Amino acid sequence: MDKLTKLIENLSKLAICFISLMTGILIGGVAQPIKSVAKQPIIIHTVDNAGGMMAGQITDKEIIEGRYTVTAGAYGKFLVTKEQYESLKVGDKIPDYLKKRGN
Repeated sequence: MDKLTKLIENLSKLAICFISLMTGILIGGVAQPIKSVAKQPIIIHTVDNAGGMMAGQITDKEIIEGRYTVTAGAYGKFLVTKEQYESLKVGDKIPDYLKKRGN
């Protein structure tokens, strides 16, 4: 091989190493924010439904990290007690205690 061919080959190898190194650095920098997002606390909001009319039915039930929730149509998820969770079924009308103002 002549000197020019060797130079081009070595520069190509150097460029591939540089690109690989930069890709690794960029991927590592993106992974950290993703890990921190996953550890954010769950925020529970108290909803004030006083004076409002809620109509509809229970559309879903879930236990999320040991907390009992029910979904009431377009109104969203509600945190309920274990007894309330067990007494409700998907398709039931929204119970009165979910229509009142939270304490």
